[in-house]
Amino acid sequence: MSGAEAITETAAVEPLIARSDAADRLVVADGPLAEMQLACGGEIPGLIAAPSLLELVRKSRGFGMKLGRPLVMRHSEGSLEGWAEVEPDGEGCSIRLSDWQQTSHCTGSGNGEATRLAVENLLAEGVVWLDEGQRVVAVESQAADLAPLVGQARVMRGQHWTGLFDFSGHDSGTPPIWQARSGMTVRIAGSSREWHLLLASANVGFQLLLRPVSENEYETEETDLLPPNLLGDELAPAMRNPVARIIRQAEAIRDRLAGPLPAEYREYALDMVNAGRHLGELADDLGDAEAIEHGTIAIFAEPVVVSDVAEIVCRLLQVRADARSVTFELSNSDAVAMADRKRVTQILLNIVGNAISYGPEGGRIAVDIGRNGVNVVVSVTDEGESLSAEEFIRMFDKFERLGRSGDGGSGLGLYIALMLARAMGGDLEGSTGEGGGNRFTLTLPSV
Repeated sequence: MSGAEAITETAAVEPLIARSDAADRLVVADGPLAEMQLACGGEIPGLIAAPSLLELVRKSRGFGMKLGRPLVMRHSEGSLEGWAEVEPDGEGCSIRLSDWQQTSHCTGSGNGEATRLAVENLLAEGVVWLDEGQRVVAVESQAADLAPLVGQARVMRGQHWTGLFDFSGHDSGTPPIWQARSGMTVRIAGSSREWHLLLASANVGFQLLLRPVSENEYETEETDLLPPNLLGDELAPAMRNPVARIIRQAEAIRDRLAGPLPAEYREYALDMVNAGRHLGELADDLGDAEAIEHGTIAIFAEPVVVSDVAEIVCRLLQVRADARSVTFELSNSDAVAMADRKRVTQILLNIVGNAISYGPEGGRIAVDIGRNGVNVVVSVTDEGESLSAEEFIRMFDKFERLGRSGDGGSGLGLYIALMLARAMGGDLEGSTGEGGGNRFTLTLPSV
């Protein structure tokens, strides 16, 4: 298995148990749940750091009733998923995670679990839908040799899916339910082909995805269904020229270079320009995110005077700041970091740009640079409404927008910034400023 692929750790049969208190702090947790709490940046005891679990606990406590649902908790190095049951008991909640599976990654998650499932769905010739208890709900297939399976699945509605297959040749000591989570080969009555069976979590319940096994899957231990850097190396570059052409033509219309134009159509052209720019930025962001997850992101470390980079970033963003009457306060420092100048600029453009966009009009943004032991520390503090502890945890998740919409963001900026900081041997954190507002602290190794 390549370093970019996910490594699935077979889970034990016993459920995981945890407890939270009245303030939604995780106070006790079995091993994998405790590891997830720490990997998401939390503490024990401390506020539940996995957003999906925190949401379920708060709903259960708020409604005063036991709640259960499939749950996936992810962090930068893996995930923990299973059937979660949360029950309030007056002083907090008891948490139980059954049918759980823990997944870790090596140098990255390839195209990510979502991409893997999308490919499996695309290639699947048969799909069996299951409920939360993994009982058969529905089945769909147009493949003639799967007709006997379709008929059997319809008869078995409400029964556990394992009754659909003969697992006598899979006596590996691991239950079929866990083999199917990472994918396994099965024979199906009435079909001369061998089939790859994958049990995947769905929005509600689970799916069984069946695709025929190709011949070359026997020749190698695994098959890469997509090029390693499909977005960054192929799709994003291919999009740049047509997107740039759309923007140029829309700008010509906006500026009336092709002749007189009613005002409302000029506004349409402006929308086209903004949408084109957003599409180009999104392609670049997706390419960066993909390279980060593959471990192929290019980092060229050199001595960098961080205050010079911060000054350049403020100049680049000055027009946006002026539009909102925002002022910068930049500290002077001779601190030198061993980092990639381009990536430091990219990180600061993101966090300073966010401070401009989401801070108050007429506000002040302080950019402070200093040393802390063997590190160079850059803090960017705005005067906006302080975020909650939960939001500071969630905001670094991929595609997380904190409920914002319509502002052209992709939800990838802070995720990429965090991963870039870590790739350079540093880190990026969010916290409440000493006098209020929000502070983002970038740490980089010093020379």
